[in-house]
Amino acid sequence: MAPNPDRDPAVEIALIRADLEAMQEDLKAVRKELKDLLEAWNTATGMVRFVKWLSTFATALAVLYATIKGLSGR
Repeated sequence: MAPNPDRDPAVEIALIRADLEAMQEDLKAVRKELKDLLEAWNTATGMVRFVKWLSTFATALAVLYATIKGLSGR
């Protein structure tokens, strides 16, 4: 917003302060949303790690079972 030479400087300062306070409130809201998004991302990352671990464990059990089943058939 360009300064208006017809306005009182005190009014201009008050308007600038109001704009600044509004921007600070918007920034706080964005920070909270970003924090929530980061928390969701970390949770999803943890779930992916767990699923990868679980699939590796299940594969190991399947190989172990197949090995035991194959050796007992001889």
